[in-house]
Amino acid sequence: MQWRHTSFEAIDSTNEEIRRQAEAGAAEGLVVTAKRQTAGRGRRGRAWDSPDGNLFVSLLLRPQRATMEAATLSFLVSLAVAEAVEAAAPPLAARITCKWPNDVLIDGAKLSGILLESRNGQGGLLEHLIVGIGINLVWHPPDTPYPATDLAAQGVAETPESFLPRLLERFGFWYDRWQGQGFAPIREAWLKRAQGIGKPVLVRLSNEEIQGRFVALDETGALILEFADGARRAITAGDVFPAA
Repeated sequence: MQWRHTSFEAIDSTNEEIRRQAEAGAAEGLVVTAKRQTAGRGRRGRAWDSPDGNLFVSLLLRPQRATMEAATLSFLVSLAVAEAVEAAAPPLAARITCKWPNDVLIDGAKLSGILLESRNGQGGLLEHLIVGIGINLVWHPPDTPYPATDLAAQGVAETPESFLPRLLERFGFWYDRWQGQGFAPIREAWLKRAQGIGKPVLVRLSNEEIQGRFVALDETGALILEFADGARRAITAGDVFPAA
């Protein structure tokens, strides 16, 4: 992958800037960063705090794939983030996990957020895919419904400028494998880092909460939940927490 990097002091959202440039015809490989975002957002429309010193980056991809297949890229992104953190601080390796579907944790505390946004083209294929990534390098929000952390709190000194090349290198490695071999190698590597695999978890859906054991990840990226009676259910969207 050949990356082309554009940086801003402040912008509404790096994802929004990528969207504008994608709709103007920008080619795959565009990278947009900003020191600050005035309208950063996470999954499900949640606001994403964007203080100076953390990394805010969006990537433009144009994979000639169906939307469902491209959804597996969220696992690729979290894997790339985890490996970039490991490269920056090898002693953290055993403490880094990936939480379904796309969070990266250190000792169970959230380090990053990932937001994928796409636009469909003709023939059921994507026109473009925007990958938004926020990584807590020097600050994390103190009042979240889940524990959060940042690299500075873990004793790791990284700047957006030092961390970005690590991230792009690992992303490019896995994106090439995804293009050539599909989801299988990403799935295998992600499961080795999976938070809660084999353990009871609570899944909060839009209209219910369910509890079971996280036993697998299927070929589409759905979380497979197993209940006490042996029945299984595939979860395609929701928030996952350790069961009490």
